[in-house]
Amino acid sequence: MKMKSPAVLVSATFLVLGAAAASFGYGGSYGRGGDLPPHRFGKAYDEVPVYRGAPAYRAASGYGGGFSGYGIPAYRESAAEAACPPASGDSAPAPVYYELGESISLFNGVDLTGWTDKEGNAPNSGWQVQDGAICRAEDGAGSLYTAGEFDNFILEFDFKAARGANSGLKYRLWDQDGDVLGCEYQILDPEGQDHGDLHDTAALYDVIPAIGVRDLFKQDEFNHAKIVVKGNHIEHWFNGRRIVSVLVRSPQWNEGVAKSKFADLPQFGQNPRSRFFLQDHGDKVWFKNVTLTPLKPLR
Repeated sequence: MKMKSPAVLVSATFLVLGAAAASFGYGGSYGRGGDLPPHRFGKAYDEVPVYRGAPAYRAASGYGGGFSGYGIPAYRESAAEAACPPASGDSAPAPVYYELGESISLFNGVDLTGWTDKEGNAPNSGWQVQDGAICRAEDGAGSLYTAGEFDNFILEFDFKAARGANSGLKYRLWDQDGDVLGCEYQILDPEGQDHGDLHDTAALYDVIPAIGVRDLFKQDEFNHAKIVVKGNHIEHWFNGRRIVSVLVRSPQWNEGVAKSKFADLPQFGQNPRSRFFLQDHGDKVWFKNVTLTPLKPLR
């Protein structure tokens, strides 16, 4: 039998090794790419030179994260977050992975258990449960707050807005001289409303615009929203599409805040843990399937 040349043998050896490395979660030059699990023996973090899970919410993946070798779904912060130095100017922090906690429902579909007014008392009667959805039904309702506080989370909910209605969900709250302010997932029915990209549905209100969302908006139907907060990385999703992805204190963030109504409020977006609230903006809006998945940093 004719012997193969040394070059062919070396090439074949590298191909075999590359395939084996890919199957064990290593990337290298021969990794297969895509959303594959990390190393099967649990070396899912700093021990492996190439993390095989998808970094922080790829649009092609339903959840965007991989699975650790311990069977724990985990998110890794985005490359932009890892590369962005903290405000102090120190060197960039090491990448942080997040364990997916058990999802919890924040609305039972029957009553407003787990929700309060601003002071923590029972909600105003302007908020009602109608056909299995939280409804801002009457004037004078005031904003509706969760009883619990949260940080590092995936929050998903369905919403429907009356024609021309304006509302939103706010997080990273703080009290500013009696007014509760925070980051807002904007909700705006485009019928009869045009306040620009900074105020369209899924915008980070007045700071980061939502581009091209009007064709995604379902009028007179429920739309699906998702907010991701992990560390200082914030994402807004709308009907399956990622609309906003920004890092707090990044150049994009700083520029957006400087041009917004929050320019003189250094607290904006800095509070990592707070309640959420559904905004009473004087219009009828419905919320249902409000589900939170906590994210726990793995260090």
